Order: sequence, then structure tokens, then C-alpha cells
Amino acid sequence: MALNAYARAATDRVLTPVGRAMARMGLTANGLTTAGLVLSAAGAAVVLAGYPRAGAWVLAVGAATDAFDGIVARERGTAGPFGAFYDSVADRVGDVLIFGTVAWLVRDDPLLFGVAVFVLGGSQLTSYIRAKAESLGWNATVGVLERAERVIIILLAIHFAFVPLALWVLAAGTLVTVVQRVRAVLRQARTAADPSREAGR
Repeated sequence: MALNAYARAATDRVLTPVGRAMARMGLTANGLTTAGLVLSAAGAAVVLAGYPRAGAWVLAVGAATDAFDGIVARERGTAGPFGAFYDSVADRVGDVLIFGTVAWLVRDDPLLFGVAVFVLGGSQLTSYIRAKAESLGWNATVGVLERAERVIIILLAIHFAFVPLALWVLAAGTLVTVVQRVRAVLRQARTAADPSREAGR
């Protein structure tokens, strides 16, 4: 289900030409990351002001803008550690803005509010597991829900007013993803400690 695993080639065919055009226009990767972050904050503010559909569109534009920063960096030859760091931090802030806004929308329902907080925490945890695993030389990109799916589901839910259902779906998917990533890292750690495990498979 994960877009990152099954639809990367398809999305790249759509995004890459647009990213190249942006690079030719002189746009920078960090500038796009910043624009995406600003739009996410603006979209959250619009939702909180009582205009969920309009806010969902602004949030969607912010998410779409942020999707091009990596392509622009590659096209301009400016890809580097700081850009990757900045993009990752911006993504985490964006998650807080989006899911924090959703938590506010369901604040009058204690159970749903708790689920929203769980989803927010889970979104941070899944990203942390992947980042920590990669820092140790392992891979943790598995999972039924990655950031793209989480954002798409919740923005559709805000726009079409099915936030409660979406929260339960995201809670379940996030929990499964965390378990999948921890298991993937555990297998790699065991193989590193005892290479015969992999050889005997």
C-alpha cells in the first residue's frame, strides 16, 4: 500500500518534469521547503478559523510544494546534508501542524481527541524509527502507512468531513507500521550479530 514502495516510479514521472521546470525558473529546494511549511501553517490557521474545506486545500498545496524540493535540489546540484536535514525537520513540523489541527477539531470528544494525539505521536515515531535505523546503517522503509498516505487521508477527511473515521484508520495503520518497522530493524540487527541467520534462510 505504501506509496513510497509501490508508486515511486509513477509519481516521479509526474513530479520530475514539474520539478525541473521549477529549477529552471530559479526556485531553490530550501525555498520550496520553507514555502511548504508556511502554507501548512496558513492552512492550519484557515481550518482553525472555521473554514475546513478551504484550509484543506491550502494544506494540500503546501504538501504538494514540499514534494518538489528534492527534485529541485538534484536538478540544481544543490542536494546536501543540510537540505535533507531541513526537509526532514520541516516534515515533522508539518505533521504537528496538520494533526494538531485535527486534534483541535475533535477536542470536544475525549476519545477521538486521544486517538488524534496517538496518531500525532505515531506519525513522529514512525519517522524517527526510520531515521534512527538509517543512521545505524539499517533500513526501515516498510509499513502500510508512510507520511504521504497519512497526509492524503487526513486532508481528504478534513475536506469531506469524515475525520473520526480517518483517525481510527490512521491509528490502526500507524500502529501496524510501527510494529512492522521495529520488526524489520530487529531482523537486521540479529543478522548483523549472527550472519548465519541470513545465510540459513
